[in-house]
Amino acid sequence: MANDDDDHDHGDDAVVQRDEQVVTLAAVLGLEEDLVACREKLEASGWDLQRAVDVALGVNTATDAAEVASPSIARDGGGLRRRHGTSAMTPARRRDSTAAAPRQRRPQRTGSFPNPFRFVSTLGFGVVAAAVKLSVGVVDALMKLVLPFPTYARLSAVLTRVACRFDTPATARLSRADREAALEVRAKEFAEWFNESFYDTGSNGLHFLHMSHREALRFAQSETKLLFVYLHSPSHPESELFCAQVLASREVTEYVNERFVAWGGDVRDAEVYALAEGVRPSAYPYVALLASVSGEVSLVMSCEGFIDTTGLITSFDEALSAQHGNLDQARARNAEAQASRRLREEQDAALAQSLAQDAARAREREAEAAQVEAQRAQAEAEARAIEEERRREEEAERARVEAIETRRAMKSQGLREEPEEGVEGVSKLAIRLPDGSRAERRFYSTDTISDVYDFVDTLEQLDSSDYTLLTNFPRRTFDRAESVSLVEAGVHPNGALFVQTERA
Repeated sequence: MANDDDDHDHGDDAVVQRDEQVVTLAAVLGLEEDLVACREKLEASGWDLQRAVDVALGVNTATDAAEVASPSIARDGGGLRRRHGTSAMTPARRRDSTAAAPRQRRPQRTGSFPNPFRFVSTLGFGVVAAAVKLSVGVVDALMKLVLPFPTYARLSAVLTRVACRFDTPATARLSRADREAALEVRAKEFAEWFNESFYDTGSNGLHFLHMSHREALRFAQSETKLLFVYLHSPSHPESELFCAQVLASREVTEYVNERFVAWGGDVRDAEVYALAEGVRPSAYPYVALLASVSGEVSLVMSCEGFIDTTGLITSFDEALSAQHGNLDQARARNAEAQASRRLREEQDAALAQSLAQDAARAREREAEAAQVEAQRAQAEAEARAIEEERRREEEAERARVEAIETRRAMKSQGLREEPEEGVEGVSKLAIRLPDGSRAERRFYSTDTISDVYDFVDTLEQLDSSDYTLLTNFPRRTFDRAESVSLVEAGVHPNGALFVQTERA
């Protein structure tokens, strides 16, 4: 029964180890969103992480033996690799045929002890990872103070591996945005540490990008440049010497800043460690040139171990010379793409402007149509108002005429007969109408002005109901309601009265 549990634990550990390899390969190749493809690459390489990285980067691992025999220059599938092992301080490590072999599985504890990965998942991977990294940092600092450098270098490499084992899965579980933000912070910290450590204050140091190496590759592709990569290993004695004497030299600094896009990191950092696990440098310090201008990542050149300024710049020149055609083609493609993009943007801008003009003209036409419609509606309203006014006037006039005719008929029926001419006490009046006509009638002297009004109301020449009677000499106006006799009015036996209408 115990053996069955042990075999089950071993199977779980193998699955976890392969999952770690998938995450590591994804971090090296920048394929965090395509873990299935990374798993397929590892399966095709027999779960050999180094071989999978070499195949993905276009490095021919079959030439490793030739590199040992001729360490100065070797070409692997188009990539230039220089290895320098002549340092008097620490001989550079050579990659032999066993370096690419699959790593042996670490011995597993048997018995009733729980699987450590289960313990980590139960306690919380973040808490354990933080505790381990803090402990490793303290122990590493103490060892650097008390141990000889060769001993410290060997032990520090082990501690670095332990810390990164805990850091890589924890970082991989972050969301992409949070992971990129964390990697940007680490890249910025490394760049600031490098420039503060190896350059005078105020001087212009290496322009290391503050982003992950995956984003750095994309940026280099957009700039049509090679990506300069520096992997810093503090546990190797030549690393800081190389930084101070070579990388921080004015010649290399200006050369790299002018011709490349630069990215660097400390191998104690999880992402940098994953990249180092992929490329497996035979020695440190390690610099490389990566090409991503075609959309696929390839290793152009790498220098492993200490190399002086002249040798490094010579390697750069040879790499640039070999990549000159590819870079020119990429720049031509980028220029063509930019020209096409500008043309599309200009066409889009012209189309947008044309559409805007069409829309403006449409709005103007709509405004004009609306104005015409408003004017038409106003004209119709005015016409309706005029027609309504005319209709009201006609109705009023018809009502007035009817009222006058009704009054004329009534007054004609009630009018007293005209006295005979020559009869005593008869007054003869002449009535002047507004139209200039004249009407004459005889009245009794005792008749009143009201009787004269009744007579005038019967005249067909008069089309007004509002009028007054008056005399000229002396001028005197008589109201309809006045009961003044003709004698009192001064028009007996003869006289003239004038009809004055309100409209006159």
